[in-house]
Amino acid sequence: MSLLDSADDGNIVTARYRQARGAFYGWWILAAGAVTNGIGGSVHWQGFTVMFLPVAESLGLSRAQTALAFSLSRAENGIMGPFTGWLVDKFGPRPLMIGGTILVGVGYILLSRTTSYRDFVLVYIFVISVGASTSFMQATTTALNAWFVRRRGIVMAINSAAFRVGAAFMVPLLSVVVLKWGWETAAFWVGVMMIVLITPLALFMRRSPEHYGMLPDGDTKDLRTVGAQTSAGTKNGEEDWEVGEAIKTRAFYVLAAGTVLRMSVHGAVFVHLIPILQWKEASPQGAANMVGLLALVSVPLIIFLGWVSDKVSRQKILAGAYVLSGSGLLLMNFVDGTVAVFLALLLFSGSEAGSALNWALVGDLFGRKKFATIRGILAPMYNAALFVTPVAAGWVFDKTGSYEYVLLTGGGLFFAAAIVFFSLQAPVRDVLNVAARAKADTSAKTH
Repeated sequence: MSLLDSADDGNIVTARYRQARGAFYGWWILAAGAVTNGIGGSVHWQGFTVMFLPVAESLGLSRAQTALAFSLSRAENGIMGPFTGWLVDKFGPRPLMIGGTILVGVGYILLSRTTSYRDFVLVYIFVISVGASTSFMQATTTALNAWFVRRRGIVMAINSAAFRVGAAFMVPLLSVVVLKWGWETAAFWVGVMMIVLITPLALFMRRSPEHYGMLPDGDTKDLRTVGAQTSAGTKNGEEDWEVGEAIKTRAFYVLAAGTVLRMSVHGAVFVHLIPILQWKEASPQGAANMVGLLALVSVPLIIFLGWVSDKVSRQKILAGAYVLSGSGLLLMNFVDGTVAVFLALLLFSGSEAGSALNWALVGDLFGRKKFATIRGILAPMYNAALFVTPVAAGWVFDKTGSYEYVLLTGGGLFFAAAIVFFSLQAPVRDVLNVAARAKADTSAKTH
């Protein structure tokens, strides 16, 4: 048994020894999450755009049909989101991550052997997507939200930035494999990598620091007060909301609206990003290189905004990020040439930075106890949009031969997201109802 595991149930002596020996264990969770998302997450979520056109050509599909596989997977994630979020909160991120990454790996190996559109869709939705729904960002953000409070913005940003660093190298590499040996070979080796390299990283995941007699952020307050703080439902001045309370607040629905708007555009653009860049006359490998370079350039911005967001309003930072992203999509319609297109694409990096701050806001507004469940309840809302927008973008191109209307609409929706996030305010708990409920609980225990 590891030293950390032996600190279960508040073993104060072991926990003190653990903290005296080395770094706060939350940093190990961050490192494991960063590698998981940097390699596995980037290949799964951004690799689809690399295989988009080769799959379409191999199976004789239109762009709308190809995008439908991705959209159906998002619909499946939306349906499962509340359930998988509840599972992560109940059992912790580690077992869900182990099972999920193994399932993703097996799914990609099976995908490499499909020869029909039907089989491709069935494997992608019911094997790969089911596994991904409890792996990557879902599990790692839940773990980080539990282990960090004061540093939540920066650790979420590092986790998100690792995703982009991975994409900067993995997307061009995946493109080389796809173009040289075919998408089937690429899918097979992605599956092997998920099982052999990514799954073991789940072993680093742990429940909240209180579960091991520690405090969030590695704080050094008297560890004997941890139990009292946990019972009170408040850690480091932050309130934990029950799911039923959270979904009755205005803040929950404003947050949901902003999340839906940003993800509906971000998801659709990334599914079609390499086709969009090829529409702007980039070569297939050149387009993949631009996607990788965009991810790499986004990294310092993501980390900087995460650090700043621990000091100032995350809502205002998100509003500014989506103004920039909307401007980038609009400009892409009116510029030509590799350099000009890439400069317009750089403004889109504001959307890349928004993901970490969006999920950090869930913890800011509603605490740590039910983070995964509340995040999961948001899933049907934004995944419903992600079901529609990639297919709609493909349908528009099939009909017009152009992505012009897609980019114009996306820019407008990003501006709307900026307004929504700017208006988001923290919920205020009904103090009288909380006091009455606490009194009732005390009375029930007494009798």
